[in-house]
Amino acid sequence: MQNKRILLIIGFVLLVIVLGVLIYFVFIRDLVSPGNTNENINGVTNQNINGGLPITNGTVNVNRVVTNVNQGVNINRQQVNINGVKVDDVARGGQTYAKAEVDQKAEAVSLTSDGATLRYYDPAQGKFYKLDSLGKPQELSDKIFPEAKKITWSPKGNKAVVSFPDQSKIVYDFDSKQQVTLPKEWDSVQFSPAGDQLGFLNISDQESARWLAVSNADASEVKLIEPLGDNASKVDVNWSPNSQVVALFRDSANASGLTILPIGLNQENFKSFDVLGRGFQGIWSPKGDQILYSVYSDDSRYNPVIHVVDASGDTTGNNDLNLQLQTWASKCTYDSGSFAYCAVPQYLPTGSALEPALAGYTNDSVYKIDVNTGIASVIALPSYLNSQKNYVINELFVGQNDSILYFTENLTGKVFSIKLK
Repeated sequence: MQNKRILLIIGFVLLVIVLGVLIYFVFIRDLVSPGNTNENINGVTNQNINGGLPITNGTVNVNRVVTNVNQGVNINRQQVNINGVKVDDVARGGQTYAKAEVDQKAEAVSLTSDGATLRYYDPAQGKFYKLDSLGKPQELSDKIFPEAKKITWSPKGNKAVVSFPDQSKIVYDFDSKQQVTLPKEWDSVQFSPAGDQLGFLNISDQESARWLAVSNADASEVKLIEPLGDNASKVDVNWSPNSQVVALFRDSANASGLTILPIGLNQENFKSFDVLGRGFQGIWSPKGDQILYSVYSDDSRYNPVIHVVDASGDTTGNNDLNLQLQTWASKCTYDSGSFAYCAVPQYLPTGSALEPALAGYTNDSVYKIDVNTGIASVIALPSYLNSQKNYVINELFVGQNDSILYFTENLTGKVFSIKLK
């Protein structure tokens, strides 16, 4: 009887231990696991954070897990010593030297379409500059443009639309030193890829006068494209590289997604495509056959997630790849071929897509993305001269035959570059 009682006690203890283990693995482990905290650790751990957003149009979302193929590679690296810290002089996946190209606050930074010349507006001087072959700033004009509010460059960099706080706008030609005044009603003015036309939204108190329209670069020969009605906030002037598409119209497809409709220059009936999420931002590939875009949803904890999707002809909407990177399309750019680069915050608080200022002080890693396969890898952790400050990247530009990556920095307003080759 005594032995039977001992066996029962031992059996009870074993049962309690087994139940405890089961409760931990089923209920508790996921609650305390670092993978389920409300943090976006982009690039550092390469976690699949949002689980992949499903897509529409019957295409397959590869849901590729982002891997850093450069991690741990340190072969034949050339390094520079910055205040006692050794960093790579070419982007290879680790801390990378970032050279200050414009060492004061610069706005409206842009590269010419050939990637050869960087141009910008100096708000302190009220003047426009370009960098010469030695990296020295040169005035584009001795004319002063005080308090320019918004600036849009032509692809060749020889003209710019300059807007001012009183809503007045001009097109200034830096070659001829001439300017043309634009109507105040013209909004979201963008140059065509050839720089010979302007696309814009005509905003008016009268609904009948609200149009998506185009004109010559000197504001002559206005052509009405589509009436806007009450939908001006849903239209983004966004020329395709071949100038067939003037704008992208986004509308609710359902409670959780959008339909994106390209609007043609000549009333073409282009195919639309659906995206699962809100807050659509899109940029065209150089060939115009893809759009890299970002959207957010509750699946991504209201943080933006990058996708690429086919955007040409009957294949529009096909091959939607979720790149598993939480950042905005505005922080991405294409090179001249089949690669894109994105500045990806190493940490994004929940809801950053709704309030981007939440990500205003976090380090960015630079990713290189093969847009055909969806494979992404960290290529650079830009390092400051004193290595203690953060790089919060606003925009990226690839130049010099895809050998240099320029970026604008949010905290200082300066322009930096890192070597890609």
